[in-house]
Amino acid sequence: MSNLQRQSPRDLEAARAPRAWLGALGGVGLLALSLVFIWGGIGLGLGAPRRLGTGAFPVITGCALAALSVAIIVIDLRDTSAAERPDWMSFAAIGAALAAFAIVADWFGLIPAVFATTVVASLPDPTLPILGKLILGLVVSLGCWGLFIGLLDLPLQAFKGF
Repeated sequence: MSNLQRQSPRDLEAARAPRAWLGALGGVGLLALSLVFIWGGIGLGLGAPRRLGTGAFPVITGCALAALSVAIIVIDLRDTSAAERPDWMSFAAIGAALAAFAIVADWFGLIPAVFATTVVASLPDPTLPILGKLILGLVVSLGCWGLFIGLLDLPLQAFKGF
């Protein structure tokens, strides 16, 4: 029998009490960030429904983030279950993946940057073998190339220095 099963519901609630506000506090931080996006986007100008202005994307993104933030706050304050421990390896992998994209994109272009980002982000997953991670990186990078360069015709370089 695990420690969680031996403890009474009151003990579980008492153990969770100090952490109960942390998730809600994170939700409040995200809500504040969403308001910054909305305010900044309005300042840039929304445009018209058929011709969106430069501020439309930050406003739409800020509204979506605000809705998700409110959901996080409500769910976290209503949740009475024992909190799970964070997966710090996955958290570190996401940070490393963002750093990999920032570094590789400047030097080598979009496809190598997305490939490196995908592989680094998938490293903590023990269920996917390394060959699967490489194939995933290839598929995602080619998909990004097809979407952003081929379909949307964005001025991105697929490869730099080649």
